[in-house]
Amino acid sequence: MKDVRIDLFSGDMVISAPNRSSRPTDIKPIMDEEEVYDVYDLNCPFCRGNEEYAAEKTFEISNGSEWVCRSIYNKYPIIDESCEGIKGNHEVMIDTYRHNGSFYNMSEKEFNNMFLMYKNRYKKYIDDEDILYVSIFKNFLKKAGASLIHPHSQIISMSMVPKDVRNEVNILKEYYKNENESLYKSTIEKELSLNERVVYNGNKFIVLVPYASMYSNEVRVVCKDSTKFENLENDNLNELAYIFKNLFEKIYKICGYMPFNLCMHSHPKNIDCSDLFNLHFHVIPRKYSFGGFEISNGIYVSSTLPEDFAKKIIFK
Repeated sequence: MKDVRIDLFSGDMVISAPNRSSRPTDIKPIMDEEEVYDVYDLNCPFCRGNEEYAAEKTFEISNGSEWVCRSIYNKYPIIDESCEGIKGNHEVMIDTYRHNGSFYNMSEKEFNNMFLMYKNRYKKYIDDEDILYVSIFKNFLKKAGASLIHPHSQIISMSMVPKDVRNEVNILKEYYKNENESLYKSTIEKELSLNERVVYNGNKFIVLVPYASMYSNEVRVVCKDSTKFENLENDNLNELAYIFKNLFEKIYKICGYMPFNLCMHSHPKNIDCSDLFNLHFHVIPRKYSFGGFEISNGIYVSSTLPEDFAKKIIFK
């Protein structure tokens, strides 16, 4: 059965058409193959022991005498002091010293260190008076935009609020104006009552497969209240580490070694939305590409029912 769904947070229109996944094809998929790597690679600038080949360090977490994760300036920044019309910085955050690490095999402790690093670098930039937004994201495998295999994330500060974030804020304000209630609060309560797309329900965070998404099999990790990322407690970061370890184990079991993007949407500065906006993470699979229908019409087709996918990756 096909139906049309609207993502209330973005306004995207999605046609749910699960039968599309059964189409015959004689075209081989272009996918990154899972390979076996060593813990250390002599030619990798992100590996522990190869620091001389990397840019200047900005932060690190050590285990005794050796670092386990660290951040460095990006040698090929999107935004830096040479940009006209926008101020900001661009860093690479090395998720783990292990060259053969990935979200699919990292330990809970490794995730915990990574989120501590995320928070440290985020707080460093969001406190800058010239900065209005800080973006944290991750590209995994070539199809998702990664250029190096060593597990890493990126952080970019900017003196502007991106269009997609401004669009969401406007939607949140309009919903509150009409309903006198937060869209996040309403959505979380509805999802918990239906219990069809909830993957995990914790103390601070809930994990959902969204009702409508332009990306088939997208997962969202949503803070249950309006706490800002820089104000999360260590217990909250521990919960995020637990969520990501278990979530990606489930995704690997169902989808395999899948390329993906991770995007963190945090509170913008200088926009009055603190009580309406909830910190959230998008886990966006890059298994499928958009076709002519999506590109020409701005209407997206999902070949997977969110309810079905949620059942496959649920965890406690």
